[in-house]
Amino acid sequence: MKFATFSIAAFLLATSTAALAVDHMQHMSQTEMHQTDAHVAQTHRGHGTVNKIDLQHNTVNMTHGPIKSLGWPGMTMDFKVKDAAILKDLKPGQNVMFEVVNEGPRRYFVTHITPQK
Repeated sequence: MKFATFSIAAFLLATSTAALAVDHMQHMSQTEMHQTDAHVAQTHRGHGTVNKIDLQHNTVNMTHGPIKSLGWPGMTMDFKVKDAAILKDLKPGQNVMFEVVNEGPRRYFVTHITPQK
């Protein structure tokens, strides 16, 4: 009888522990999804002038006007791009409209660059 009671108790403990683990994993997944949703990269737009293009490092140096949505004054800075293809037709001295996203602390990436006339 002790063995049967022990077996039932062990079975109940194992299944309840597994159920708690699954519930915890589902909760973690939902929490991570909410954090991801909250951190969806917002697009910010700016206007500037291309100074230098570095295809080897996937960067573009631009002098841009203020970007109010980021609270940035006008400045000159290097931007990383995720897709080097957006740099291929650019030339220094070109006036451009660009879009930048923030993907974490000090992680800004240009996602689109459109030459202006």
